[in-house]
Order: sequence, then C-alpha cells, then structure tokens
Amino acid sequence: MASLIKKLAGETVIYGISHMLSRILFFVALTPYLSYKLNNDTSEYGVYSLLYSYSTILLTIFIFRLDTALFRYGSKGDINKVLGTALIPILAIVGITLTVNFFAAGNIASLIGYPKSPHYVRWFVYIICLDVLANMIFAKLRLESKPVRFMVYKLFNVLLTLVLVVIFFDILPKYNPSLLEELNTSLGMKLRVDYVFLANLIASAATLLIMFTEYLSIRIHYDKPLMKKMLWYAAPLVVVGIAGSINQTFSTPIQRYFLGEDVAANMADAGVYAMAAKLAILLQLFTTAFNYAAEPFFFKNADRSDSTAVYGKVALMYTIVACLGTLAIVSYLDIIVLMLGESYRVGAPVVPFLLFAYILLGLYYNVSIWYKLKDKTHIGAVISILGMVVTIAVSISILPKVGTIASAYAAVACYAFMVIMGYFIGQKYYPVEYPVSKILTIIGSTAILCYAVGFLKSSISGLPYFGAVTLLLLLVAGLMWVKEVKPALK
Repeated sequence: MASLIKKLAGETVIYGISHMLSRILFFVALTPYLSYKLNNDTSEYGVYSLLYSYSTILLTIFIFRLDTALFRYGSKGDINKVLGTALIPILAIVGITLTVNFFAAGNIASLIGYPKSPHYVRWFVYIICLDVLANMIFAKLRLESKPVRFMVYKLFNVLLTLVLVVIFFDILPKYNPSLLEELNTSLGMKLRVDYVFLANLIASAATLLIMFTEYLSIRIHYDKPLMKKMLWYAAPLVVVGIAGSINQTFSTPIQRYFLGEDVAANMADAGVYAMAAKLAILLQLFTTAFNYAAEPFFFKNADRSDSTAVYGKVALMYTIVACLGTLAIVSYLDIIVLMLGESYRVGAPVVPFLLFAYILLGLYYNVSIWYKLKDKTHIGAVISILGMVVTIAVSISILPKVGTIASAYAAVACYAFMVIMGYFIGQKYYPVEYPVSKILTIIGSTAILCYAVGFLKSSISGLPYFGAVTLLLLLVAGLMWVKEVKPALK
C-alpha cells in the first residue's frame, strides 16, 4: 500500500510541476501583468473571464469525455486501438464545429452579447478544436504514465502564450505600432484583452503542431462495439463535465445578469471577483494535479484486493496537503494580494471561501471515483446536476444582497453537497474505508485555525505576525507528518 501511495504522490508531484508550473507562470506573470495593464477598466477582465467560462463548457462538450473513456477501456486493453477508435467521433465533432463556425460566427456573437466582435467566436472555436485534439494526447500520456512529456507540452504552451502577450502589450506598441494597428484593423480587435485571446490561439496551434509526432503512432481504428460502449460510458460524463464547469467557472455569466441591473457595472465587479479568485489558484492547481494523477491510478488499481483501503488513505493524504495549503495561503494573503493591481485587491475576502471549496472538490474526486469504476456514470451525472442547481440557486438568491462573494459561498455549498451525496451513494456501490472522522477533524481544525489567523492579523502586524503564522504552519505540518503521513508511507 505504501509503495502505491508513494507512486501516486510522485506522479502528482510531476503532474503538479507541469500543470502547476504552467499555471503558476500565469499566476506569477500573466495575472499580475494583466491586473496592472487592465487596472483602469476591470470590465475587460470580466470579458476575459466570461469568454473562458463559455469555452470551458464547450471544451467539455466537444471532448465528449472520451479522455475518461480512454482511461476506462485503455487501462485494460490496447491503448492505441482505443485511442484510434475514440478519435473518430472527436474528428467528426471538430469538423462539424468548424463548419458551423464558418457560417454562424456572427449570429453566435450577437447571441452572447458581442455583435461587434465576431472574432471572439471564431477564435475561441479554433482554440477549443485545437485543445480537443491536444487533450486526447495528454490523456494518452497520463494513462501511459509519461508525465515528463506531458510537462514539456504544457510548459511550451504557457511559455509561448506569455511571450506573445508581452509582445502584443509592450513590444509592438513601442517598436512597431503600425503593425499593431494593422492587426487591430484586419482582425477586428477593439479591446486590449483581445491580444490575450490571440496569443492563446497561436499557442494552441503551435502546441498541437509539436505534438504531431504523437499522432503519427496512432492509427484510426473503427471498432463499432467498442465505440458504442465508449460513447454510452462517456455520455453521462459530459453532463457531469458541463455541470462541473458551471460550478467552477460560471460565476462571471451569473454575475453578469443577476448581480444588479447595470450589466456594465456587473462586468466590472465580475472582473474584480475573477481576478481575486486567481489568488486561490495554487490550491486549485494542486487539486487538478491530484486528479490528473489519481484518475488513471484508481482505474489501474481497482482490481487489487486492498484497493478500497488504499483509496481511503489517498483521501486522507489529499486532505492533509490541501488543508496545509489553505492555511498557508490564508496566512500570507496580505502579501500575495499585492501581486494584483490596486483595483482588484478589494476582492481578496473571497479567497478563503474558495480555498475550502477546492478542498471539498478534491475530496469529491476521491469519493466519486466509484461511479466511473462501476460504470454508473449516470448517477454521477445526477449528482453533478443537483450540485449545479445548488450553485445557481445560492448564487441568484443572494448575489443582489451580498455581492460577488455569493459566488464563493455557492461554491462551498455546492461541493459540500456533492461530497455528501458522492460518499453515501458510493458506499452502496463501492464501499471504501474512508477515515471520515479524521478527514472532518482536519478540515474543521483548518477552518478554526484560519479564523484564528484572521483574529491574529487584527491584533498584530508586520514581522511579529508573519513569524507567528510561520511557526503555526511549521507546528501543524510537523504534527500531520508525525501522526498521519509518515506512518502511511511505511
């Protein structure tokens, strides 16, 4: 058991380095950069957040969760055969999408409220199609336990994006403004944030291009029975993915229409919320990196006699690391928030709530794996839909009363509900020995400590405060290591 946990930890670290390092580069470089460049008009970042919210949902639909189906059927058979079969519907979806985009981009732009910017629709359709094709290679690399190659492609994408953003925002305006003006005119760009979208498009295309050799080893393989099984397996997961995307990224569209009557003011406030929410990104990225490593891990070890005990230990280890990360971010939030432009710092109070939402999301990844292992994906879809209902209901009901922080409250409520549902239903279909009392104690203790940190912050400041919280973190980490982590790794 200990060796399996160490292997999962090692792969989580590598996926974390690749996924988190790329996102940390965005956080350390692009997020502060944009927050200062767009400091005088937070509504532009609202546009950024809005369009990426829509694209996240569309990416889930277009990939049709065939990446997860690849884990399900490729983990027990010929990976290349399964991937070659999965690519047939993927290529069909991409072809249909590009055709619709060619004829209807302008109409779709009007539908989402940007009739004068049809390039938004065109560009994001291209980005999504490119990312769908790249995502299947990323899934294959995860299943084959090739995290280093995974990391190289991810880092290439983000580094190129960052370089291009700096070129568009600083280098071209200074050294070749006429070229920039020509780009604006020919491409229909009106906002500075448009350059970020263009950089993303170029980087996505370049990433898929350098992945070309990965596709050379794949042969399209039409296996009708296998394809049918994969599509039936994945279809409910699309619903899960859409609901999950709404729960995680749909705060801006909801805020746009339900925060108040003035849509322009709503977008400005949504931009502040979205930028401040980036401060919780370190824990979100750990949760994502954990899921990247854990999902194929769970599939590969499902037949072990001690698998349920292993999965319980994994949930405990995840909780410990996530709670320590939460306490650290809350403790040093006053320093971290300085990375943002002044207009965005007022959104910092949402961060602690989002951190606890991400803790619960990671736990849900743990306690909900049963419906994928037992081919009960339709139940996972129902849980996700109900979670989405919680998100929307809580958001809409209290947004006008408390402001954008309502979206953070809604995230906590949603994931708490989903963890409870996932755990109790899962115990019926795939009983796992989760150390529930320990997990709840650690989360509850973390909440109390975060509150204590807030009280400490109001009492002392400067070096005495940071010395006290650093000592607190070291004590808590040491206690967790001695009592829980070290024994689990023996």
